[in-house]
Amino acid sequence: MFINKQFLATLVLIMVTLSSVYANESKEIEFAQIPGDGKSIAPFQMSKTEITNQQYVDFLNDALKDGKITVGEVEPLDQNSSSPVVPENLAKQMRGYKSNNQQLVFDHNGNRILDLLNIRMTGDHGYDGAIDKWELKNPLNRLMIEYNPKTNRFNVVDPTKVDWNLYFDERNLADGIDVVDSISNWAELQDLWPEGTTVNDRDIISFDRGEYDENVLFAGRYDLDLKLPTHEEVKNWPVIYMEYYSAKAFADYYGYDLPTVDEYKWVVDGGKGYKYGTSDGTISPDKSVYNGHSIADDYQKLPKGGLDHNNWPGQDKGHVQPVASFDPNPYGVYDLSGNVIEWTQSKNDPESNCHSNVQPGYESYVTVGGGWTYPEEYTSFDKKCFTETNVGATNDHFGFRIVKR
Repeated sequence: MFINKQFLATLVLIMVTLSSVYANESKEIEFAQIPGDGKSIAPFQMSKTEITNQQYVDFLNDALKDGKITVGEVEPLDQNSSSPVVPENLAKQMRGYKSNNQQLVFDHNGNRILDLLNIRMTGDHGYDGAIDKWELKNPLNRLMIEYNPKTNRFNVVDPTKVDWNLYFDERNLADGIDVVDSISNWAELQDLWPEGTTVNDRDIISFDRGEYDENVLFAGRYDLDLKLPTHEEVKNWPVIYMEYYSAKAFADYYGYDLPTVDEYKWVVDGGKGYKYGTSDGTISPDKSVYNGHSIADDYQKLPKGGLDHNNWPGQDKGHVQPVASFDPNPYGVYDLSGNVIEWTQSKNDPESNCHSNVQPGYESYVTVGGGWTYPEEYTSFDKKCFTETNVGATNDHFGFRIVKR
């Protein structure tokens, strides 16, 4: 039988190309089919959930093996030692949840995509020059990804194997960061408390501001079982401390994309005109992971706009929750409002004129969706604009999801 050699060579090339494509396709991500609006939005697919810790670890290990990312050495903290650089005021703010050292992961273009030593949230959230117990966040708000140089592998952190006492020792934190709480203030860490310390006769505080003594007990509203999360639960948490290039590197590697703001709003709409990305378009703590408060009822506004930090009502004592903890919206997509803020590929423009957190000369994209620590207004899509955010900004509530077109 005669076989055309050119045809055979072409067939082999196609098979090799397809093999390469499928080798770089994540098998764990589920997508929802999203219809177009018949105008500017064509049909597309969106990941049903935010990208999880385990999914991001799988990406890191795949990309490391393929030579698409590199891991830096442990070195003294220098926020602007790598690209993208951020304004000094933002760098100063971000030092409030970093170690006195850093270990950076870079994409193939040399952009920073991860600092493995984002270890706990501290800082002056009341903006009054002092740090009080009510301002500190749950120590579980650390990066839940670690790197083992001996195996050259990334792993999801097992919270039962972490020495949480390290995060109450200022010697491990960035210069100038004070720790005013102790491990026995955090209910989920009770297995590590000093002997004789119990939860007996101690009120649990989940949010409210106050002058708390050494006996105060903190736990988030979604964690009132007072138990340390399991390893399997943490694997299913949305990955946090994501910068823009953290999200883009993941999407690019698998041939996906980040959604536009218009696509995101269209999915939240659910074909029903919803303003919140929940199962029925309304917001409450049993439908979405947020702080359970509203600006209208609980926050004081300044006469010229903005919120009065001197009268900040509290600080959420929780953390992210597993993806898909509540019912999806009508398109089958979860967590569109709350849990984590999400990156988009949309830039601010004169037409949208959205609020900007970015100084001139710095690259930025718009973030959407609110997060677990935010009031309900930030999770609403009944507004034109969201927030323009520096590409190097990150936090314990910055994550992302992806789309296929």
